[in-house]
Amino acid sequence: MPERTNQNQNRSYSNNRNRSSNNPAQSRQDATGDRQRKYEEFAWALAYLSEGSPTDPNPFNSREPVVQAIGEIWFTLLELSPKRGVHIKPLYRIGIGKDNRKLITRIKRRIGYNDLANSSEKILDDCLMEIVTKQEFRFVNWFNKASLVTSRMHAFKLLPGIGTTHLENLIAERNRVNFTSFEDIASRTKVSDPKKLIIARIMRELTNPEEKYRLFSRKP
Repeated sequence: MPERTNQNQNRSYSNNRNRSSNNPAQSRQDATGDRQRKYEEFAWALAYLSEGSPTDPNPFNSREPVVQAIGEIWFTLLELSPKRGVHIKPLYRIGIGKDNRKLITRIKRRIGYNDLANSSEKILDDCLMEIVTKQEFRFVNWFNKASLVTSRMHAFKLLPGIGTTHLENLIAERNRVNFTSFEDIASRTKVSDPKKLIIARIMRELTNPEEKYRLFSRKP
């Protein structure tokens, strides 16, 4: 069933993203001062678990299939209850908002990184790459707007490998003219792969529930 909707899904992605990014009512305040939606409308499947969640406390014979997934805005880790007969493949984008649940019956629960099945862990990095790549405009815009998270620390310094020289280059170049793409950031600064830095930061926030500063994810 999900396979038949791929083309329509991909065509609607940009439209949904553009509508949501222009809607101030669907927003939240993050660590950098940017405002984003407070809830997830879409999630990306990590794994379909036909025998239920590995951390489900219920008896094995009473468990139901679940889909472990990650939200595309807050990067919320979730378990979803698929509709009967629906087998959702990894890296598939699923509607989970109240009005677009075509493949699931409900959001079963929020989970943490330690609740992920091995199959979900293995594909998480690939899934983040898909999300960040498809939302390049959003993350490039973050580079254009990121500011101080404390009186002494800029949000850029929370990206792995960003030192003083990188920080100065990023600020100087965006003050000259806004960045337009990941390639533009890399070509004008000494940051060789900004996309990978974003993904590494998201992974750090997902794997460390005690992380003090959250640039992209929602606290578990």
